[in-house]
Amino acid sequence: MSDHLIVRPPGPRDEEAFLELRSAITEDGTVFAKDYRPGMLWPEYLLVQDNARAGVGLAPTTVPYTFLVADLGGVLVGSSDIRHHLTEKLTRWGGHIGYVVAPRHSRRGHGTEILRQTLHLASDLGIRPALLTCRADNAGSRGVIHACGGVVSAETADGICSYWI
Repeated sequence: MSDHLIVRPPGPRDEEAFLELRSAITEDGTVFAKDYRPGMLWPEYLLVQDNARAGVGLAPTTVPYTFLVADLGGVLVGSSDIRHHLTEKLTRWGGHIGYVVAPRHSRRGHGTEILRQTLHLASDLGIRPALLTCRADNAGSRGVIHACGGVVSAETADGICSYWI
């Protein structure tokens, strides 16, 4: 098993690893892979993701997005997503990029590497600079964003920090 982390779109062989990652991340109530519904056929989910990247069949309030998984030698340790443009709501919370690391894989530098690679992919989509948001009390996420060059541009009264990278 390789120890090189690769951020990439989910593929045909990822269903089992995806479901394991989803289970690990949603245990604490975190939303993960919002367009996945339990029992959904894997090819259907992959089609939803292809359409989301292309902006096809999205709800009026949803922007095109790219969902990515973080693969560490065949084990999915986290994910990220790139929102292709901002709405007023995403400008306040969510930004261009979101990322998550499964709890059992946290504090190993994976978050920083996931964000680093996702920023590169966002740049390829013309997103420069990228807006990220996180809660002021989320020291782990703040550290990841700072490690990737994030500069705080604002903090709301309710504790949401905005960063531009």
